[in-house]
Amino acid sequence: MPLKISVSWPAGSGKSSVVNALVEKYWMTTADVGQVFRQRWLEKWLTIAEYDKLVEANPQEDIEMDNDFKKIVENCKNDILVWRRMWFHILPTITSVRLDVSPEEWAQRVFLADRGKQEKKYATIQDALEANQLRMGYLKDRLFKLYGVDFTDISNYTKIIDTTGKSLDQVLGEFENFIETLRK
Repeated sequence: MPLKISVSWPAGSGKSSVVNALVEKYWMTTADVGQVFRQRWLEKWLTIAEYDKLVEANPQEDIEMDNDFKKIVENCKNDILVWRRMWFHILPTITSVRLDVSPEEWAQRVFLADRGKQEKKYATIQDALEANQLRMGYLKDRLFKLYGVDFTDISNYTKIIDTTGKSLDQVLGEFENFIETLRK
């Protein structure tokens, strides 16, 4: 039976780096709701912030995105890493891993990251912290209204790995140990 693992939590927690390294080592397939999300906002000629507002005003958009993504994951025959969103609410059999990071380190990582054309560059680390906290608050409210789940509740996750102050190799070591326990 293929492993189906969700890797989630906020921007700057290390999801992309961890997923990319695991894919390279284990030849896992990945699915990223961010790809679906980006496709939808690009098709509508909106910014991420504008699309977030559209989704908040139109819950059906969120539900359709989740249902489309659910089909992708369920039909995957390989080991798969699903990332960037909390999936326990629509895929209860998936193993959910949450990468935590302190708010301060989270803000610094996001501030220093190249956000490309997706988002404007933050003027300060404090701006990055406030914007991301606001975004997570909206997402928490939206998912609670849609599904009645609080994705910030740690009991919804199979494994939590704190990435604060850790190198990628340290985080990968913890993740790989966890994968080995799943394979037994």
